[in-house]
Amino acid sequence: MSLTLLSPPGAEPVSLEAAKAWLRVSHEDDDALITDAIITAREHVEARTGLALITQSWRERLDDWPRRRLSASGLAVSLAKAPLLSVEAVRGRERDGTLSVWDPAEYRVETCEPGRLVAILPFSLPRPVVKAGGIEIEFSAGFGETSDDVPAPLRAAILHLVAARYGADRGEGGETPPAPEIVDRLLAPYTQVRL
Repeated sequence: MSLTLLSPPGAEPVSLEAAKAWLRVSHEDDDALITDAIITAREHVEARTGLALITQSWRERLDDWPRRRLSASGLAVSLAKAPLLSVEAVRGRERDGTLSVWDPAEYRVETCEPGRLVAILPFSLPRPVVKAGGIEIEFSAGFGETSDDVPAPLRAAILHLVAARYGADRGEGGETPPAPEIVDRLLAPYTQVRL
């Protein structure tokens, strides 16, 4: 399996101005440092939760439909990033390397949590012809286009991470500290449990 970011978020879930207000920084000397901290914090939150915070486009390549993400009936598969907004295409790789599109009339997209593809009876999830990278799914995920679309606890976690990194980078704590304990509590409701 591989997951490739096709279109990064057009904004950050926390603006530079919001982060500076949180940090009580009024000068512009550290704007680049704070911006880097925001990006790093967002990436940390997204990695911990499996969520896309601001709308972004992805391509997932699979060898086969992942068993741990299949429904009990085998007719539905959840996608790798949430919250799912849309599925642009599902393709299968043929033996000659070309990609064939799975007819959208044969499946529906559920954008609930977790977002998933569901084969419409009498159809089923197509079997890959080629086992290595035989399935490609292009989809969009995220809470929305702006920071206001992102749940407040996730934005708060980012602000706490930015503050920890900013303090360390300014020499107030040596090397970058681990994520503050409050970040764990803020992210807990959004973290996917893996069995």
